[in-house]
Amino acid sequence: MRFHRALSIAVAGIVGAAALAAPASSAPSSSSGHISGKPRTVVTTDMESDDIASLVRYMLYTNELDTRGIIYSSSKFHWAGDGKGTEFFLPNREYKTPQTSWRWTGSTTIEDQIIPAYAKVYPNLRKHDAAYPSPAHLKSLVRLGNIAFEGEMAADTPGSNLIRDLLLDNDRRPLYLQAWGGTSTIARALKSIEERYSGTAGWPFLRAAVSKKAVILASGFQDETYANYISQAWPALRVEELSAGYATWGFNCNNNGQGNVRGLPADRVYFTGAWIRRNIQIGPWGSLYRSWLDGQTTPGDPLDVFGDPVKAPGGWCKPMGPYDFLSEGDNVVFNQLLRTGLENPADPAIGGWGGRAYQVSASPNLWKLVATEKDATGADVANLTTLRWAAAAQNDFAARIQWTLTPRWSQANHPPSVRIAAGDSVRARPGATVSLAAKLSDPDGRRVTASWWQYREEGTYPGLVGITARGSSASVKIPADAKAGQTVSVILQGTDSGTFPLTRYDRVTIRVV
Repeated sequence: MRFHRALSIAVAGIVGAAALAAPASSAPSSSSGHISGKPRTVVTTDMESDDIASLVRYMLYTNELDTRGIIYSSSKFHWAGDGKGTEFFLPNREYKTPQTSWRWTGSTTIEDQIIPAYAKVYPNLRKHDAAYPSPAHLKSLVRLGNIAFEGEMAADTPGSNLIRDLLLDNDRRPLYLQAWGGTSTIARALKSIEERYSGTAGWPFLRAAVSKKAVILASGFQDETYANYISQAWPALRVEELSAGYATWGFNCNNNGQGNVRGLPADRVYFTGAWIRRNIQIGPWGSLYRSWLDGQTTPGDPLDVFGDPVKAPGGWCKPMGPYDFLSEGDNVVFNQLLRTGLENPADPAIGGWGGRAYQVSASPNLWKLVATEKDATGADVANLTTLRWAAAAQNDFAARIQWTLTPRWSQANHPPSVRIAAGDSVRARPGATVSLAAKLSDPDGRRVTASWWQYREEGTYPGLVGITARGSSASVKIPADAKAGQTVSVILQGTDSGTFPLTRYDRVTIRVV
């Protein structure tokens, strides 16, 4: 009786997540794609240098996210070993002979370094948003996952147990499982559910409900557990493979001597050493960030030579200038969760700071980040899906670094409010003109500048439309050749006049009738 009651409770607890976690159509279903409540998420990380940099950014957005776990996990690049001298080997890895551990950076770095630094700036952060979680709360979320070897998922761990329990609880929201390293800890949580409930009368329904509640956001598949287990045992579970975002946020090296090429031409300043040193790597929190030749290294990782001016030139990733952007290969998985006015995590086909994804296959339910989009002229631009938002994301990051240093609200910048008066959807006939108006405000009393543009890939009309902007209003001319049922996506972008200009958005979908 206890077993079947537990199964009944688990099923009842997660059935409501089904509608919330399923992808919608390519058109947003609500104003700006907002989902009620904060996105519920878990971070799993192998804690290499770019994970540390991503974590510095991530923690500044914990006021907007319902973080339920921060879990150490392994990957093909980092694993701890079992502490018993057991040797491990897989071909085509960085090591050529069996190893007892590989580039493991420690199992207490978050508790020993990250949380104490956050505690120093927490009082200031709360001045800017009381929703920031306390250091004690964040520390209570830290767990050890499956770290012994690459892809090890044979045994339950505190980290996998946490994920398992979250998947079976009665919270109706989707659970976004971020994989900054391998997916072995996530796989173990799913395997534990399978082992506990498979073979029972309610198992098919429970597996379907868990599959709709869980969403895996992976910055690449860094072990084989997705291919060998998740895709086979949980084919309906949505997995987004987002490694194409490395083109914007991954390791910035081997550019054939061309210098820093991150960002669009007008935005590259935000990836230069001068900008990062002046605006990011400052204060007790920003100083944890990693950049080129900054003198820092990650203990336990002999291949982390990026901060060493002597060793870096001989490393696998050729150095740029001092303090140039190094890597944040994992922020691509949480950028889409952030509150910008564009976000709709339930629909990966919708564009935003995390880019847009396309469905590779329905079974397994696999999505990948789009690598090429069209610019305002209609020309294809590689990596535009993430590059177009880079300047706004960097300014937002810098503004929040200032929050860590500033005890008074009035001394820092805060995001504007941006809305389209017409709502999220309007109808128009071919040849018609649609008039749009913006509702703009700023909590700091700063001027907010509006711009309007067509996001071609979000709409189904294949061509360009004419947009005539007049400040906070705009007219959109629907082409005469538009057909009934086609859509045009128009983005309103509002940017304030702060030292670090902050940008928020809204969108309207024009449906041709």
